[in-house]
Amino acid sequence: MIGPGTTFNRYTLLEIISEHVPAESGQFAVQLWRGRDDILDRDIAIRLMRTKDQRLIKVLGAAQAAAIADDRRLLRVLDILDIAATEEDHSYTAIISEWCAGTPLHIAVSEADTPTFDAEFSLDSVASIAWALNACLLINLEHGRLRPSCIFLTENSEVLISGLAVDHALFGPLFESRTSQDSSTAKDVNGLGSLLYCFTTGLWPYPVYSSEKNPDAALTVHVPFSPKVGKDIPLPSSVKASIPRAVDEIVSRSVIGASKSRGVTRIKDSLGFANSIASARDYHAPLSTTTVRAPVGVSQHRSPTSFARRAVSVAVAAAIVIALLLIGTQLLRASHSTSASSDSEGGVVSATEILTSPAKPYVEVEVGNTAGTIPIAAVRSFDPLGGPPNGALGTEREDIVSRVIDGDAVTAWTTKTYKTASLGKKGGVGLILDLGAETEVTGVSLGLVGYGTDLQVRVSNEILPDPDLWTKLVSIDDVGPQIDVRAPRPVSGRYVLIWLTGIPPTKDGEKFQGGITSASVFGAVKSD
Repeated sequence: MIGPGTTFNRYTLLEIISEHVPAESGQFAVQLWRGRDDILDRDIAIRLMRTKDQRLIKVLGAAQAAAIADDRRLLRVLDILDIAATEEDHSYTAIISEWCAGTPLHIAVSEADTPTFDAEFSLDSVASIAWALNACLLINLEHGRLRPSCIFLTENSEVLISGLAVDHALFGPLFESRTSQDSSTAKDVNGLGSLLYCFTTGLWPYPVYSSEKNPDAALTVHVPFSPKVGKDIPLPSSVKASIPRAVDEIVSRSVIGASKSRGVTRIKDSLGFANSIASARDYHAPLSTTTVRAPVGVSQHRSPTSFARRAVSVAVAAAIVIALLLIGTQLLRASHSTSASSDSEGGVVSATEILTSPAKPYVEVEVGNTAGTIPIAAVRSFDPLGGPPNGALGTEREDIVSRVIDGDAVTAWTTKTYKTASLGKKGGVGLILDLGAETEVTGVSLGLVGYGTDLQVRVSNEILPDPDLWTKLVSIDDVGPQIDVRAPRPVSGRYVLIWLTGIPPTKDGEKFQGGITSASVFGAVKSD
């Protein structure tokens, strides 16, 4: 008889955690056990299913797919084991997964001293979940059944996720949906928004389309539902005080049935959800001087010294403008005594031409902190917004990126040719300069191909899949072929992204192509 102490191969059952009763004919009870891997001497999760269960094939497919997912925040599927029938028991299939000793979210929010979490922790935690699920999207896999009991908070402040794809294959979606947004991806967006709701309020958004009578025990979320206010789910700030509007906006764009303003668009997938949280963090928190925004979106604030430096710069600029006006006035007066013949024959330029002639194709942005040149350890192209299978590691013309750091100002890394200056639907492409170590970046010097490039310089400590998640150092439009950029304050990070958002026309004027001939980074290696 199967029970505590029963051993299958190398695995021993220790205690039963839960048992789900069958919902339809052809289904059998499914048990979740805490077990022990006798060889590796560690706890594991063992899910036992009857081999005759009609859901088994679907569940096995989900388990095999989930085993491929590679993210440390996902509790992985480790093994699948067939258990032969005996005189006392039926045949079973065991799905072996990692065990987590952390606290499930539904228990964490039910504790008297921590019924809810503050906005910053909530945004960080749900962003971490969204990034983990985005890694699954790269292999076309979704969770499909997010709920508090599958989210674990560890003592090391990690957020772990169980039941990837398997829970959905076993029990279906968490609640019935009557909207067109019923794909697993959309359900994950709804689940992420509901988790954010739960973190900040301790409640779960009321299931708009579920039956209130005789709810299936398998669908419970183990936390109280939000109150009903008319036809819409109330936003978090209506349920609990001191919740910022940015959290409300994310919930309104993700939770099915939540109140939302006219024209608000729904978040498409987990990547869009992570990006929305990054934007919310910008709104919620002031800017920081030295912290590079991680996937959860830590922002920057201006230090008092940067304001003082800016004030000095403005005063100096004003003095220069006044001086130029005086010089220009004197030159205009002197021009009346200068003959037109001397202007043309002797090569003397008139004062009017001096004041109206176009500037040289060289741009220098406001100088802040100055520092030495940082060696570039490596360079790679970056095209994460291109078509599949680009993803986070997408590239463009990777074979010629070395031209940017070869010391030859004639050679260049160039983009593909595009029909529009904004690079079509992708909206940008660029280069990542690897500095080899975390650096206080204060500026860059770039050689560009042609005239009329729009670009952003961004910094990060890791290669993030969306350019908007990198901390912006500076943004400037319509420049080339040389630009010398100094930021008003340093930004810390190992990687510098040169992100081209607008490119100049080709010589024939029919298409558009940009490029970079050289790149230098200014700053100082950050000391520990």
